[in-house]
Amino acid sequence: MSILLICVLIFVLFMVAAYAGLALQTKLTSEHKSGETKGVVGQVSGLVSLLLALVLGTLIGVSWGYFSGQRANLENFSAQILRLDQALAQYGPETKPLRDKLKEGIQKGYDTFWGSGNVDPNALTVEAPLANAQGISDFLATLKPATDAQKAALATAQQYSSMVEQSRLLMSLQVASGPVSWVLIAILVFWTAALFFGIGLYAESNTLVIAALTFGALSIAFAILLILELGMPYTGLFRVSPAALEQTIEYIDK
Repeated sequence: MSILLICVLIFVLFMVAAYAGLALQTKLTSEHKSGETKGVVGQVSGLVSLLLALVLGTLIGVSWGYFSGQRANLENFSAQILRLDQALAQYGPETKPLRDKLKEGIQKGYDTFWGSGNVDPNALTVEAPLANAQGISDFLATLKPATDAQKAALATAQQYSSMVEQSRLLMSLQVASGPVSWVLIAILVFWTAALFFGIGLYAESNTLVIAALTFGALSIAFAILLILELGMPYTGLFRVSPAALEQTIEYIDK
């Protein structure tokens, strides 16, 4: 089920809770409509509103921090790839097959996540980077430096190949864990549905009230959509900028 559809269902749930409160309002007895009862319900609604504001703001901040962290990881990864390619170029023409393979892999990754097709979930796992890292290590092990310059270049290439491997694995592991638990989202939905029910319970049903409830439900549904989408930086609606990777593709293997 897509994130957008989930948020639409959440919005519908909020509106159902609000209409349920409006419908139950007509069946309340006089003691349920007393000032003291309304005051208690109002105080609880205020408490839930405060909790929602705090938690929503925190989760949006956490998701944005996660999104920004993935963008920084991608930029670091791109820089490390360029330095690895540069070290291989300094070693000599023997490394041309590996440099071509690096460029092919970066281009494939770019096409996978920023192309027009759907992203294969397996592309986000650690399986592919582990296999690529092993291939690079095996290739570097076959090199036999003959000069001090080649020895220095090989040492630099080994250093940056290790950094590339770590960065790529870190990106995959962070994507696997995600920034926000679905349990927290479920709690938010429960609190919001209860709040809309309480608001509808003592609100007079008219066009303005319905419009206000609809706007409120849409706002929180959009906030949840933002939280979830920011937690999907390579497959969601808001993807990290590929500018660093585009620069890498342009200058690698030259």
